[in-house]
Amino acid sequence: MTARFVATILGVLLTPSVLPAQNDSEQFSTRLQRDDKNGDGKLTKAEFTGPNRLFQRLDGDGDGQLILKDAAKKLKEMRARVGEMPRQGFGGAANRTQLEAARPRVPGVRPERRSQVRPDHENVRYGEHERHVFDIFQAETEDEKPAPCMIWIHGGGFRRGDKSEGSLFARFLTKNGIHFVALNYRLSHHAIAPACFHDCARALQFIRRNAEKWNIDKSRIAVGGGSAGAGLAQWLAFSPDRADPAAKDPVMRESTQISALVLFNAQTTYDFRWIKEHIPGEAWRGEGLQELFGYTIESVDEIGVERYQLIEECSPMHHFSRDAPPMLFFYRRSKDPKIAEQNAMDGIHHPIFGLELKKLADELGLECDLFTVENEKDLAFYNRRWDYAIKFLRKNLQME
Repeated sequence: MTARFVATILGVLLTPSVLPAQNDSEQFSTRLQRDDKNGDGKLTKAEFTGPNRLFQRLDGDGDGQLILKDAAKKLKEMRARVGEMPRQGFGGAANRTQLEAARPRVPGVRPERRSQVRPDHENVRYGEHERHVFDIFQAETEDEKPAPCMIWIHGGGFRRGDKSEGSLFARFLTKNGIHFVALNYRLSHHAIAPACFHDCARALQFIRRNAEKWNIDKSRIAVGGGSAGAGLAQWLAFSPDRADPAAKDPVMRESTQISALVLFNAQTTYDFRWIKEHIPGEAWRGEGLQELFGYTIESVDEIGVERYQLIEECSPMHHFSRDAPPMLFFYRRSKDPKIAEQNAMDGIHHPIFGLELKKLADELGLECDLFTVENEKDLAFYNRRWDYAIKFLRKNLQME
């Protein structure tokens, strides 16, 4: 996102003439409360009436949901930075320096490089569909040796979302010597499962096939994602290697095995039967699941054997074994089961998903770190999650 665009969006949304109120916090809270028609204290992207790019900036963990209190606080901070910017045009060198200084600081990132979030290679095509594209952000390295790579898979309930969310944190990876790839895949209205799962496998194999072109070390690839993207990432990691040495297509000969997983607000299964048994509330009824697998709650008792087999095949936990790579889970919610009863969105992103998988990992002696938010200290750690994630990646991508 360019400096001019950010300033324009915030200027329009947050000036007193648009949101007349006593102060900035009250202004935005009032707008959020108007959008929150069901009064649950949260907003999905469909409920949010502001620009999509603003929603992405506020939805830092990519779970497709804003907590009203957190969003108001974050936007107040953004508004304060905009207030410090020069009121005149942004054409002069001095103005650009002040504008850069007003940007949110990422720990360890040099201010002059913070604005460089555009990909080095944009919309690289890995298949025939319009959604079969990814962006590459090249790592900053001290030599010409191939560097490790992290592939990011966006969230959005399999019904929405875009690779552009990856540009918000690509710098965390590239400044630490890790190439970063953010990909798109077909959504449910394009094709139901297993299409999106196969798309992600194809993208991984395509990246490996062309690794030398982008100076990627194909033996050191991690995958991450938020919400639906986290599920797709796990499916890649836990499923049997899809490499076919006899395939006519050379891309299909490449491995789908990965070195590490970084996951935000992840589901670990998409089997509504398991969700109904383990997650309190109505998460198992999720429309996203129905659209993903082509069934309806009204006809759930009529689902045939083949459909159930498909659901199991696309559920990461179904494939979990001692071959799983090191895993890192972050959840923005408490592990208290009562949280899941508040609404389906809290349920489908509840830590119970990850905690149940961690039990399996612990039994097999596999590396699996999982963090939840139980108090203010945990929230502060969650807000610095990429710092910890980088350490995790550096260790498991053999960079230390």
